[in-house]
Amino acid sequence: MTVEAVEVGERYQATGILEVRDSRLQLYPRIQSDLSKVYPPILRLTLEAPNTVQSGEVFTGTLTVYNHTSQPMTGLDILMELPSNARLEEILDGGEEVGENQLRWERETLAGDGESVQVRFRVQALGGEYIVLEKAQATADQWEDPAKIEPHYVFGGDVIPIWAIQGPGMRSNYVLDEVKTTGVVSGAFPELGGFWIQEIETDLDPRTSSGLFVNAEDVGFDVQRGEKVEVTGTVREMYQQTQLKIDSRNDIKVLSPSDVRPSPVELDPPLSNAEAEIYFEALEGMMVQVSDQALVVAPTNKYGEYTVVLPEHRITRLWSAQDSGVGITVDDGSYKSYEDRSGLDYVVAVGDKVSNIVGPLAYTFGDYKIEPIQTPQILDIEQRLPSLPKTASDEFSIATWNVENLFDIQVPHPSDPDMPTVQEYKIDIAKVANTIVSAGLPTVVGLQEVENIGILEDVAAHPSLIELGYQPVLIEGTDDRGIDVGYLIRGDRAQILDTEQYVAPEGLTSRPPLLVKVRISEEEGGLELYVINNHFTSMSGGEKATEPRRTAQAAWNVSIVKEIQKENPQARIAVIGDLNSYYHSPPIDSFREAGLRHVMSTLPDQERYNYIYEGRSQLLDHILVTSSLMECLVRVDVLHTNADFPLPLPGDESPMHKSDHDLVVATFDCLE
Repeated sequence: MTVEAVEVGERYQATGILEVRDSRLQLYPRIQSDLSKVYPPILRLTLEAPNTVQSGEVFTGTLTVYNHTSQPMTGLDILMELPSNARLEEILDGGEEVGENQLRWERETLAGDGESVQVRFRVQALGGEYIVLEKAQATADQWEDPAKIEPHYVFGGDVIPIWAIQGPGMRSNYVLDEVKTTGVVSGAFPELGGFWIQEIETDLDPRTSSGLFVNAEDVGFDVQRGEKVEVTGTVREMYQQTQLKIDSRNDIKVLSPSDVRPSPVELDPPLSNAEAEIYFEALEGMMVQVSDQALVVAPTNKYGEYTVVLPEHRITRLWSAQDSGVGITVDDGSYKSYEDRSGLDYVVAVGDKVSNIVGPLAYTFGDYKIEPIQTPQILDIEQRLPSLPKTASDEFSIATWNVENLFDIQVPHPSDPDMPTVQEYKIDIAKVANTIVSAGLPTVVGLQEVENIGILEDVAAHPSLIELGYQPVLIEGTDDRGIDVGYLIRGDRAQILDTEQYVAPEGLTSRPPLLVKVRISEEEGGLELYVINNHFTSMSGGEKATEPRRTAQAAWNVSIVKEIQKENPQARIAVIGDLNSYYHSPPIDSFREAGLRHVMSTLPDQERYNYIYEGRSQLLDHILVTSSLMECLVRVDVLHTNADFPLPLPGDESPMHKSDHDLVVATFDCLE
């Protein structure tokens, strides 16, 4: 089955198998009819007619009127006006000609609940590039506002131009139709399974694109840039990119080399997200370029993508909570993912500048992106990895860090990512240990996405940490990928008094909050500290759709805090972790409303980030503390060794890009 016919904003009835995965209810339809569109109570009119005809050919058009209200309608009146280049041959189903090229049908009644009536007409195509059938309407005694059709193009010959396939909206009107079209190959990308074609001459509607992706992943292709080709295939909206899917190499016919190649459009998107979506959609599939030195605001990620902003916008960073339409994503021309930069032609970091980016504009995985046909010019700014001051003897610090898929070399292992080799595992351990060193050797390090306690033991035993006596803490949860939350506690500075895993009710989370109670610097009088480590549900199911669960997870943490405060009202408590929530969001506001304070409230807005997603900087990892602990806060630091940097070199053991999250540290001086 396919969901490509499903349109955003429309209502559907879904039938299927209900399952629970990672504590989330999911419905799995079985066959196409399990997804059916639900119409509002309206009178609806549609038109069916061929997409192409030969000049002089006679074809049939069919108008269908639907009554989606619950009551019958009377006095149904259907009108159709033919264009001048279509000559009426015959009116069927009791219709009559009421004027030149004016057709009319009448029905006494039309039952409700989706009942319909069809009327037909036959016309002759008189020539021209295309016939537009757009002037048709239906009314009834109970429905005076005319129901109208969407414009329908009938093209002369057997070819539909690319601009018509793309259409003026976000979706093609030809989805799942078989069509034939022609264009000049503007870029061929075997590792994307296809190539782009573009018209040299197109229509005058600025909303329609003249470029199109041809998906040949199942059959392969042998075309060269600059060749004019004729392609036959099925129009698809795969991952919301309009494309032509072919079933055989015979569906591609090379007509000739082209004397003219499509000229790239110089990109200059607007700031508004809504306006930028319209702007980029009108260019989807077309050749575009960025000539001037654009600033990198998101580094090369594991998919070979990075984001730039044009210099005239004077923007140095895009933010998740603000309009970011000016961001331009550049891809590597493949669907590959990378563990390091060895398979990439080049990488860039935040702050670098890139120019002469040229290629077709793709839309994949929710983002428009340039697929370059040549290597751009890079002006890289050498950036040294930052480090934080060591935690002083009269201070203690709490850190939180999502280490991203820290798995060992033993089975069981999830299907993604691949199990590391022995050498890769050693590098991962070294990078984690060296990052902790660069973070100033925090007293309490809360970690997320760790497979088991054995891995933490290996980190603690690394030569750069072994003298500090870090003690590992981890209690297995029930996450289906096997990732858990855990701790490394400095044995030379703190003593573990208690640990407890708080399993949430009703399967609220498969990664339960993990509490440690420690005594800091016992030899100096000591201070008892409670830390609750979390890894909330991700946003992968959609921010708004998953937010209620994260808010409930926050409420569960608040109940733990209140339980501790019931025994000790002045308890120093920190709630930390990858909460998968923005600084201003309902889950984080739940903590504030409970009296917890965010340590990053002391930082300027532009410093509140530790993660970059689709070019936009954001804060996902948090430290919230009770007032008794906030009073002792000395400083807050984000160790930016990950989010702003590209993938590392092979064998690199430095703190650079072990994870896609930066480590966050809060330092306190409550010790007497």
